[in-house]
Amino acid sequence: MERDYKLKLYSKRLKSGRCQIKFFVTSSSQPRLYGYLLAESGSTLREVVSTIEHEVRFIEEGDSYYHSHLYNLAARHKRKDPILIFNN
Repeated sequence: MERDYKLKLYSKRLKSGRCQIKFFVTSSSQPRLYGYLLAESGSTLREVVSTIEHEVRFIEEGDSYYHSHLYNLAARHKRKDPILIFNN
């Protein structure tokens, strides 16, 4: 992923000890994205940013990201850190 984007993060600690992270990605090459990531309490900022960058890069590479669960329920991809991404 090129570094021509801005990433804003907001975090909230949950009673479970995990952190809910709301993020906004703005870039000149794609529409604005926002999303939520559920991170473990011991996760570092670098790990959180890396996870978000990986998912955004996956979206840029193709449109198979959206509703992939509809194509093959048996081959569901389990994520370590649950993440949701939306177009704004």
